[in-house]
Amino acid sequence: MSQQPGYANCLHCGTSNRIGARFCVKCGQLIQTTPPAAPEPIPQAAPPDAPEAKTNRLNPASAKTEKIVHDKTAFAERATRKLASPGFSVLPKGALVNDQYEVRQSFFTQPTINSYLVSDRQTQFFVMFEAAQANQFAGEQTIFDRQIKHPTLATLVNVFNETPYGDAPRVYVVTEYPMSPATNLGTLTEFDTLSWGAQLAGALEHLHAQGFAHGNIQPASIVKTGDKQVKLWNLNSVKPLTPELRAADVYQLAVALYQLATPQGQQMPALSPTAVQIFQRAFAQDLRQRFTDARAFAAMLESAVNALRHPEGIKLTVASATDVGKKRELNEDAFLTIDVAQAVQQGSQQIGLFVVADGMGGAAAGEVASKMVTEAVARETLAKFFAPRFTAQPGALDYGAIIKSAAETANREINQARTTARTDMGSTLVGALVVGNQAFVANVGDSRAYLIAPDRIEKITRDHSLVQTFVDSEQIGEDDVYTHPQRNFILRNVGDKPTINVDVYPKTFEPGQYLLLCSDGLWEMVYPKARLYEIITRAPTMQDACTQLIQAANDHGGDDNITLILIRFDKA
Repeated sequence: MSQQPGYANCLHCGTSNRIGARFCVKCGQLIQTTPPAAPEPIPQAAPPDAPEAKTNRLNPASAKTEKIVHDKTAFAERATRKLASPGFSVLPKGALVNDQYEVRQSFFTQPTINSYLVSDRQTQFFVMFEAAQANQFAGEQTIFDRQIKHPTLATLVNVFNETPYGDAPRVYVVTEYPMSPATNLGTLTEFDTLSWGAQLAGALEHLHAQGFAHGNIQPASIVKTGDKQVKLWNLNSVKPLTPELRAADVYQLAVALYQLATPQGQQMPALSPTAVQIFQRAFAQDLRQRFTDARAFAAMLESAVNALRHPEGIKLTVASATDVGKKRELNEDAFLTIDVAQAVQQGSQQIGLFVVADGMGGAAAGEVASKMVTEAVARETLAKFFAPRFTAQPGALDYGAIIKSAAETANREINQARTTARTDMGSTLVGALVVGNQAFVANVGDSRAYLIAPDRIEKITRDHSLVQTFVDSEQIGEDDVYTHPQRNFILRNVGDKPTINVDVYPKTFEPGQYLLLCSDGLWEMVYPKARLYEIITRAPTMQDACTQLIQAANDHGGDDNITLILIRFDKA
């Protein structure tokens, strides 16, 4: 049997094999020596043309990420949309490519793209991608030819063309091993989201400085290499830079990070206010407000990372008081305070639950209802908020949903008790779930929440009352509420109906600001609200402020029970 130049005949079947191949391309028998065993584990890297994740460009918060599965089935579906080149067979184990890369293992094989674990003559391992289409790796070729390198860009070891074993021409990309797509690493923590983002934005800045845009950043474009370095790859879409592509790269990176930080089955990640502000800017509908270059995006992310590394922390100081007033025989109000302080290496933080309930119904029904509100809200929140926070893997918690659910639970319990006892018991509710400097305020009825800052007082909640509808329709002014004869006519209360609408107001507090929760027995008597501000900001201590507020309400008539909780936010 004749032998082609540069090829050796297999001694078992006679097939001509390329010099340097370890195994026969036809029968697979050993030609020379057995190659060393491949290292473990096998990488799960996606090919440079991995399918794109579907995102909602207008509203990334509600974007649904297409799960990218790097298996034979997924790539088969993609490959069927391409024209397969004749003769594009899988290289056998032991094949030598470009006279330096020996195939050690095939990762996946398809009609138009294959992936292998290969080693060079120094037994250093790499991932090699092989394609039948000549322009498959045009982007990688550009990056390789221009020698564009960055610590956070995937390392391109080699890009070349070859016609192995007499087949049609093939193109190759050799890159580092191992690489794991971020989509395979689970939900990113906030710290990883921000720190990875800062590094990847640095890679974009460098790529842009060389005059090129990435062009198609997806979650699968982010990988983690063997040295634990996060890198940007899938560079096959690289194209000359334009102002539009520069901004698009930054936007796509922000979307990818946001998706990777969002737990499966949820619409948004649990992020700090600082991180939320960064992504809000990145996704702003007004394009002029978005980041226009990667440098600015990286700087904002780095600043947020430093804040996480060296958190200031928030300390809560709490004072409270209740009084029957001058015209009621019983105190039908109730309040609850639970606050927990935790100091760990990452900083100190306090969390707390604070509730004020104003009972109604008379004949011992009001105080029963307000007591039930505080107890039901406490049980629900302890189970869904406090306990999960101190598990090994707390995960993301929707604080607003937790306080809302607690109020709904209280409503069901009181409505059932009201039906059983055949009374008209009910209660207002104003409560706050506080996490550091964030408060999630829930409201039903006309008990109120205020934010008091050094320079202002701001009503957070909106009353569910008849006079509030008059204010909304501009029939009366805001100040007329305090003296209107129908000011005590409430349109919504806890327990009145089997289901209830609970308003939730997320609010961020700065150090030195106060959160005031109070029943109408306080705010109706101490008006205008500027008077509340004066007493709170001038009192020597917070408990003195509570005492003075109770006294002021009684001095103005004390028409109802008076209850308040005052919370101050300070740097830890």
